[in-house]
Amino acid sequence: MPKLISIVTPVFNGRRFIENCVQSVRHALAGFDYEHIIVDGVSTDGTLEWLQTQADLRVFSGKDTGMYDALNKGIAVASGEWIGHLNSDEQYNRAGLREAVEAMQNHRAQAVFGPTVMLNGALDFLQLFNQMVTPRPVDTLWCMPVQTCSFFFQKSIWEREPFDTRYRLVADHAWFRTQMHRGLVLAKTREPIGIFVWHGANLSSGEATENANADINKRSFSLKVAKHWYRLKKTFLGGYLPRPLSYEVWREGAVRPVRIAKPVLKIRNFDKTAG
Repeated sequence: MPKLISIVTPVFNGRRFIENCVQSVRHALAGFDYEHIIVDGVSTDGTLEWLQTQADLRVFSGKDTGMYDALNKGIAVASGEWIGHLNSDEQYNRAGLREAVEAMQNHRAQAVFGPTVMLNGALDFLQLFNQMVTPRPVDTLWCMPVQTCSFFFQKSIWEREPFDTRYRLVADHAWFRTQMHRGLVLAKTREPIGIFVWHGANLSSGEATENANADINKRSFSLKVAKHWYRLKKTFLGGYLPRPLSYEVWREGAVRPVRIAKPVLKIRNFDKTAG
């Protein structure tokens, strides 16, 4: 039977974090009609063997050409009306995810986004990516306005435009840009949805050599105006004011509540290999 939500997780040799990822999905979506699809790229570190012991997962293993090829394969077999892309080293925050589900059910949106908690490899807090502004199509021309772990979209949106597998790093940005220019209708949450983990082995930890906006002059006057307008809106919404933050993270075999009175909103330099 069709599900409300399908979570799709691409993985290759992700044994270090995959259990936390799976447990966080179970915890965050307990009581909801969902499925968790894992697309494994023929892991050799014990990831696949562990996944095959988890009866509630839909596991597919085979060679692929990269993360976005794996995502396309997983979404193609998904039965959910809504799709979430959660990498194997990421997690969901229960309160934010449940707010996102409410937005899916109560709004006419085609996609839902929210803030993201960022941790280091030891799963200690680094910063809050406090995404509060509903982006316009022009904003996709100077940045990627959402984090994929804090973003859900209707499967029908993907069906009209799968991810472009020619990209290795930025297919999500290219895809989101295209969808926004087609009139994507967004809803947002105030609670953080996703938990992103910087651990030094992320694809995005290296020097990025791909650019989803290679055809755009980022120094143009129109983009400068768009950038300033975006920041002005975020200021008006209180996006630069640190407010008390609460979230849950799965670690050491259990879910751990965390509360931070004054979270850091921007770290310019940090050790991405920590933990």
